[in-house]
Amino acid sequence: MPRQGLMAATGVVLARARTGEAGLWLTLFLKGEGLLRASAPGAESGSVRFGGGTEPFVWGTFQLHRGRAGGLCLSGVDIADDMLPLRKRPESLYMAVRWSRLVKRFLPFEYPADALLANLYWNLRLLSAPPVPPAAADWRFLWRWLEDWGLAPDLAHCARCGRELDRAAWTEDGLLCTDCGRGAQGTRPSFTGEELGLLLQTTARDGEAVARAFEENVFLKKQEPLFALAARCAEGLLYEK
Repeated sequence: MPRQGLMAATGVVLARARTGEAGLWLTLFLKGEGLLRASAPGAESGSVRFGGGTEPFVWGTFQLHRGRAGGLCLSGVDIADDMLPLRKRPESLYMAVRWSRLVKRFLPFEYPADALLANLYWNLRLLSAPPVPPAAADWRFLWRWLEDWGLAPDLAHCARCGRELDRAAWTEDGLLCTDCGRGAQGTRPSFTGEELGLLLQTTARDGEAVARAFEENVFLKKQEPLFALAARCAEGLLYEK
């Protein structure tokens, strides 16, 4: 990014905070730029209007100006997706806030991460889909993040012997079969082969197909405890990286 001048990039508002001058500080996640902090003077007083473009989880094209001191100031927003359906589902909105905090925690500022940005967008859309439990979208978002960063364990084969899994313990070394994970059984989260298949099914690249699967499969919709457990395991790998 240049030290001074105008720029425009697509992305999302991850968070915002009030300043003492009736303005806002925004945390933006932008394509080709990564996480950025930008000020929006006058946004809270109404003296400068951005048409709802400073709301968290609004996606669009953000026009920014970098001053001589290096700080960024928002000059305009062209909204592409206001994520309104997401805001109408409290549990989904809570999950979106959690994802925002995770991204801010684990992604360095001004470090481009376009794959993670796309992952965030499509899974926020999935959170907005009524058939999909928030825990399932959580698992999918975290798994795709781990996969993009090369941290995701194999869900089909033992991490030590390579045997196809019919039951596995989730460990820091990966998923282990009953023989290799004998010492971990009972002390680590474990999954049956059928459960691993359901988890793998929801990691598909096509989010619309995932939404259709939940709409058509009543059994899948009842597996929220499974997805919640798997999401906790996946989040743990981010902390261990």
